[in-house]
Amino acid sequence: MKGSIVAIVTPMLKNGDIDFAAFEKLLGFHSNAGTDGIVLVGTTGESATLTKDERAEIFAFAKSNTNIPLMAGVGSSSTTHAIALVECALKNDIRECLAVTPYYNKPSQIGLELHYKELSKVGANITLYNVPGRTGVDLLPSTIEKLIEIETVTGIKEAVDSKERFSALNKIKDKRSDFKLYSGDDPSFVKFMKFKGDGVISVAANIMPKEMKDLSDLCLAGNFVEAEKVIKNYQEIFKLLFIEASPSPCKYLLEKLSLLENNLRLPLHPLSVEYRERINEAFKVFSKFDFNISSNF
Repeated sequence: MKGSIVAIVTPMLKNGDIDFAAFEKLLGFHSNAGTDGIVLVGTTGESATLTKDERAEIFAFAKSNTNIPLMAGVGSSSTTHAIALVECALKNDIRECLAVTPYYNKPSQIGLELHYKELSKVGANITLYNVPGRTGVDLLPSTIEKLIEIETVTGIKEAVDSKERFSALNKIKDKRSDFKLYSGDDPSFVKFMKFKGDGVISVAANIMPKEMKDLSDLCLAGNFVEAEKVIKNYQEIFKLLFIEASPSPCKYLLEKLSLLENNLRLPLHPLSVEYRERINEAFKVFSKFDFNISSNF
């Protein structure tokens, strides 16, 4: 899987149930935009508030309703639970899995290595996910170097914005050329791609899939001069998508696009009123987007 991969939101009804009618609309939205891949029930998909059975329903529904390559979110602070989620993905014929580092319990590098070794034994392809700003633990390049020796550990989504980190991952890819490098940070995506990156797993792609696809294509073609110019126009959008806990801003905009209802599960909540006008004004500027958002504001 390469290119623009959306960390898709999970649509919900007002009572908290999963809104599969809206999910079908989202899948069509991304198919029309040329999105290269979809991560299901990751952080942006509100994985922390979904049960295993609900994840299974989402996996099965997406597998039956799109031809876009899929990656299942299987992250957990419990290795046993994460293994069960990998098995759930495999039962629904999804072999690509994204596993965030265990959170809250802050394992050591040895603990992280052992965690991923256990996940790798289940039979799916495991993409590591490092986002220390959320998890409180940093998966270091020295640990990743050990894990790439395992055939079923096939890539990493890296959310650390650091040239030193990008360079270290570049050297790891030199040792294993088929090991995929995905940016997990939209603002630094283009910088990341200069270091043999394979794509981005993106929050912004939820609301601007065609733009992220085009930007990804520029990077994969090596046209970084143009890509740098383009991404400058999107930095305000990227920032506003995290003005409050994600995916609250994202769902607010998707409702404006008539793609879903703006519902989240507690402790997350719809975007606070105080931020809405700022986001409205920012998005009016981007009337060049393929979708017509101006009429929805």
